[in-house]
Amino acid sequence: TVNAMYHGELPVNMDVLIAGAILADVGKLLEYEMKDGKSVQGNYGKYLRHPFSGVSIAEECGVPAEVCHIIATHAGEGDMVKRTTEAYLVHHADFMTFLPFKSRLQV
Repeated sequence: TVNAMYHGELPVNMDVLIAGAILADVGKLLEYEMKDGKSVQGNYGKYLRHPFSGVSIAEECGVPAEVCHIIATHAGEGDMVKRTTEAYLVHHADFMTFLPFKSRLQV
């Protein structure tokens, strides 16, 4: 685990980290819609991106604040706030998987 790798010097709550990673994109359920068999940004998504709608969904379901923080800060919108260690890890993991696909789509 991350805790073992850093010998306890970088404490990470693995439950919060995993829950945040799983729920980070839950707001995409509201941001995107199907149109002609393709997933496209819908009208709702033009006004509120998935980090915002994701926090709304999570809070309504009683998700703890530490996990909501990860949902809110995992994308670029979170660059203006101090992220927890767990949020920082999810943010970078998210971009490590997103950026290669983004560059492929721009070819």
